[in-house]
Amino acid sequence: MEIPYLSLMILVPLVGTIISFLLPRESTKAKWVCLIAALVNLVISFILVFAYVWSWPVSLPVDPVSGSFAAYEKAEWIPSLGMNYILGVDGLSLPLIVLTHFLVALGIVFSWKEKERPKEFFGLLLLMDLSITGVFMSLDLFVFFIFWELVLIPMYFLIAIWGGPNKAYASIKFLIYTHIGSVIMLLGIFALYFWASPTLAGAPTFDLVVMADAMRADPTIIALSFQVPVFIAFFFGFGVKMPMVPFHTWLPDAHVEAPTAGSVILAGLLLKMGGYGLFRLGMTMFPLAVRDLWWVIAAFGVTSMIYAAFVCLAQTDLKRLIAYSSVSHMGFVLLGASSTLTIGIAGGMFQMFNHGLITAALFMLAGVAKRSCHTRDIPKLSGLVQKMPLFSFVLMVSFFASLGLPGLNGFVSEFMVFAGSYESFGRYLIIPLLAVIITGAYYIWTMHKMVFGNFNMALGKIRDLTREEALPLFILVGFIIFFGLYPTPVVGMIEPYAAGLSSLLGGIG
Repeated sequence: MEIPYLSLMILVPLVGTIISFLLPRESTKAKWVCLIAALVNLVISFILVFAYVWSWPVSLPVDPVSGSFAAYEKAEWIPSLGMNYILGVDGLSLPLIVLTHFLVALGIVFSWKEKERPKEFFGLLLLMDLSITGVFMSLDLFVFFIFWELVLIPMYFLIAIWGGPNKAYASIKFLIYTHIGSVIMLLGIFALYFWASPTLAGAPTFDLVVMADAMRADPTIIALSFQVPVFIAFFFGFGVKMPMVPFHTWLPDAHVEAPTAGSVILAGLLLKMGGYGLFRLGMTMFPLAVRDLWWVIAAFGVTSMIYAAFVCLAQTDLKRLIAYSSVSHMGFVLLGASSTLTIGIAGGMFQMFNHGLITAALFMLAGVAKRSCHTRDIPKLSGLVQKMPLFSFVLMVSFFASLGLPGLNGFVSEFMVFAGSYESFGRYLIIPLLAVIITGAYYIWTMHKMVFGNFNMALGKIRDLTREEALPLFILVGFIIFFGLYPTPVVGMIEPYAAGLSSLLGGIG
């Protein structure tokens, strides 16, 4: 009997969220319900990884046509309109799905002592798990868009209810920016449905697998004059979500005001939806446009990398600095995609995974600083190693990973991106490399201010990491080091998809 693992990863958090919301207001069981649901999903994702990578003896429903997915489920929904319930996971989506369940579980543990409306708080975190997982698994464009928009609801409420002093402004700004990007992307979906899918599939359909297989068979079947404007619509929607400069201004405000677990999910997972959409949809469905506009993708990537890195130099709020660093590091994803080479594309995909681990640790550290020291002002957080040695250790490892120190996971993906980009940029590769130098400068300055020097006595009596804080942070540090020394498990999953994209783009005459 084949178990519908993919549908279970939707059903489990849905049931957990409903139970959490229905519990009595004074109940403390919501966090246990949500943690168990997140861990069940994490176990399911590991089963899929074992089956996909190591051919574990598990019976999985697979796409009967191409067989390119580790698991695949399809059921008719509204066949007269070409809408179907289609889920699938492969080397592109599987690492991101594991990362989703992993970070949601750690976010719940980190927020274990949340006292303000805890059942709603933990229920919304689990609803984020459901909606983001749905985005990474959906292979029907209509269902994909439903999950894409569903993500906005729990994140809006997490910021608006549990956020900081300017939470109303930040939550509305987040909603408006990301929703406008979604509307523009929806126009692209309509264009595919009404004009492209009849040519690709013989009838109007939202089935991404059927359309993508037709594009791989003949990348020129859809004219360049159609591909360019529709690709731009999708690229705008994905770019706002990533976010790329100049559509990034919603992100620092959202991060600064969001609760720590919200920031972890926002930076660690929500931003990855933009990169995932680019690789899954943009580059697969519009290869002619990507071949013509690679320099546009590269320009947005390099601009994001350098501009946001320079802005980081001026930040004094630790959380805002980390937020702008996320904008800079997501620029690597665009740069890797623009290379159109296997190593560069794979580097961009791996960067999404690595950035999720690193930025989760960084935002948790910012939350610890606020809880313990009652401030995130970097100049005031001096000499912390004397009172918070565990905090200082994790901070330094996370900073070094983010700036690309060899031996930590950030170095591997950044090196792959630059190796893939060399053929396109040549000696001009020094321009994006400037971002690495600036990144080192602002992280070293921040470490010098926060970790070393004389302890700021004005902070009063402060504490080091609690058990609920130390557990997720040291787990993240362990994986940051592990994937820095042995990236093969993740790179091995994403490389076949990256090679397929590179072959598609390189095979265009």
